[in-house]
Amino acid sequence: MTHPIRTRRRAAATLSVLALFAATSCNREQLLGVDTPDQIRPADAAGIDGATALRAAAIRDFAQFYSGNTAAGVNLYVGLFGDEMHNARAGAEHLDQRQFNESVFPATAWNKFSDTYTQSIRAIRALNAYVPATSATRSRDIGQLYALQSIALNIAAELFCNGVPLSSVNDEAPEASTIVTTPGLLQRAIAQADSALATLGNGPADQTFRYVARVGKARAQVNLGQFDAAAATVGAAGDGATSVAVPTTWQYQVEHSATSLQNAIFDWMVNTANFGPSDKEGINGIDFRSARDPRVVVGTTTRIGADGATPVFTVQGYSTGGAPMTLVSGVTARMIEAEAALRRGDATVWLAKLNEPRGDATVRTLRSIPATVGVLPPLADPGNAADRITLLFRERAFWFYLNATRVGDLRRLQRQYNRSPDVVWPTGAYFKGGSYGSDVTITPSFAERNNPAYRGCIDRNP
Repeated sequence: MTHPIRTRRRAAATLSVLALFAATSCNREQLLGVDTPDQIRPADAAGIDGATALRAAAIRDFAQFYSGNTAAGVNLYVGLFGDEMHNARAGAEHLDQRQFNESVFPATAWNKFSDTYTQSIRAIRALNAYVPATSATRSRDIGQLYALQSIALNIAAELFCNGVPLSSVNDEAPEASTIVTTPGLLQRAIAQADSALATLGNGPADQTFRYVARVGKARAQVNLGQFDAAAATVGAAGDGATSVAVPTTWQYQVEHSATSLQNAIFDWMVNTANFGPSDKEGINGIDFRSARDPRVVVGTTTRIGADGATPVFTVQGYSTGGAPMTLVSGVTARMIEAEAALRRGDATVWLAKLNEPRGDATVRTLRSIPATVGVLPPLADPGNAADRITLLFRERAFWFYLNATRVGDLRRLQRQYNRSPDVVWPTGAYFKGGSYGSDVTITPSFAERNNPAYRGCIDRNP
């Protein structure tokens, strides 16, 4: 049985954050300015109402971290730093150009990860402490937070450098933190997913969060090079002997509100012309626009960017600030299985897994792809290992456009497939002057330099 998660489903089944909190104003001329977070003191959480408020805050913080509000989200940072979008405003060139400058980069990207990490832990503690075990939704609410934490840790591991400070989340010693390596973040992602699976029930209302947890665990396993284990996690019996594979037609979306939690892609790429979808950026970039692939729909006319000079096309599918963003899906599971098959030399299964979502009418409907016959025709085997790898990552790029996965994939092409950065990342002349840099990660907020436990990244390798 498939379980697609559509827009505006009830809060127990989606990241519904509509009207939970008022939006914080943002001066768009200060790219992704810092918000003042809502404060819930530990004493305020000492009860069912307080625990419920902490859970709502954690869900809100995850939404802001992932796909943002008017202060942007990590999917925008990943898009700029990789090859999904280009800059059409003053002030973000260092990120788009891969010449990362931590002294001018807004703290928001790191702070929103820190917020979702710490708030989730506090919310889980409060729910465990104050909500009766007999509550019909207690285990589901806790399991959801564990599952989302797994995804957040994956994204952080894929984007940030090796060796980042994480709070102990000890309210009696709030300054305490630990330096966590990239493998350490991924191991924590697996542990959070396992905690979700151990906490959640097996009823229909819990099942979607079990799928999120399985995909989060498998994503971390892929990042760690555990390809067969990852495929097993999302496949049949991956969640107990009688469990089904994560359905291809299932998806989980982060919801937004046009008034209180606006989709950052709408705000920065549609409602304004600050950024535009890239096309063959820096020689090596994917042809997101000119391919005319129905998974990434781009308008056919341009407008002038916020810098007054750069022509900008408009990405489609985000017509309002309330447009949802896909977080993970059954397509993610199929791509994980395809990669595992390719790693073990099974080109037949690899190709079948790539083609499965392309030929599924329900998947096309969920992605708003026209039902025209042949709109996503079956792929052909290119016949050699190198081109199969290229095709796999191309499919991932189109399926997961603006889903905060691309930088992780580009880094994996270097780290796990031994490809030179000169054939992976945007390179050569930068369209606004100068050349692309060589950075493959970004760093925590410059303010973390005040943290006595943190003295900078251990390294910034892929």
